[in-house]
Amino acid sequence: MKRRVTALALMLSLTLTACGGGEDGRGQGLFQKASGVEEEAALLTVDGREVPSWRYLYWLRRGCERLREQYRAAGLPLDWNAPVEGGTLADYVKDQALADTVLYATVENWADSHGCVLDEEDQAALDAAWAERTEAHGGEAAYLRALADMGLDRARMEELTGVGRLYAKLYGLYLEEGSALAPAPEALEAFELLGRLTVPKTLPPQRELWPFGISGDVPIAAGLLLQEEELERAKLWCAMHQLLNRGGFAFDLALLLDEEGDYRRPLRTALTEHLKKLGAESALGAKGGVHLCDAKTARETVFAHAAVC
Repeated sequence: MKRRVTALALMLSLTLTACGGGEDGRGQGLFQKASGVEEEAALLTVDGREVPSWRYLYWLRRGCERLREQYRAAGLPLDWNAPVEGGTLADYVKDQALADTVLYATVENWADSHGCVLDEEDQAALDAAWAERTEAHGGEAAYLRALADMGLDRARMEELTGVGRLYAKLYGLYLEEGSALAPAPEALEAFELLGRLTVPKTLPPQRELWPFGISGDVPIAAGLLLQEEELERAKLWCAMHQLLNRGGFAFDLALLLDEEGDYRRPLRTALTEHLKKLGAESALGAKGGVHLCDAKTARETVFAHAAVC
């Protein structure tokens, strides 16, 4: 995903001291400093879609309020400069606001790509939700004041709510068999495999794996190939391995090949060529990669360490 961030707006909104210096500031320190930014001006671009500043400021204000309430409920003092992983509490709330801003723009982009638009039914639902909320606040004027405190009006509120309905349409496509968003069967199998990839509680020493080029530092899925007819199944395993690894789920795939007496080594040759087609040549023999092992010498040891066989 490409992001082009307007330099001035980025400087104003991402380098500010988040939500003021203390709990009594109600976040006004941040938003007063950012008041020089035109709320309708583009703050950033997500895959070609310009996102106005008000969206980021809304998520930032909402994040500040949420954290303030959590700290108050826990009876803890709120210090925006308190260190947390990756920076300060101020950095955390700003990062979360930016992530939410980008997420909503991404949903809109996906909706455009897949022909998802709001229709009369959606507008009716938005009108019903508006009526329900105004009644809950004791009238439209009171609800509009509450929205104004968050930097919103009716149009902005319905714009954000509409993104939620677009997401529901995208999810409907995901569930629709044969649609462009429906997951491929191999993807579903890959994530089923992921659920089984846990390291056994008791393992032989890792060094037993080293002669086969396997470190033993990540979970191992192992499969036995006895004949060329099983190649398609092994190719699917390789594709599943690449899908999960590129998603950040590292594991070793050990394919145990029984090619004794066949100098051509057809299984090894075919799988090596398949990895090249997948653009995964570098995975061959690497940590968290694909390992083509001799079944006769490696079978017992690899299966003893494998989480999935």
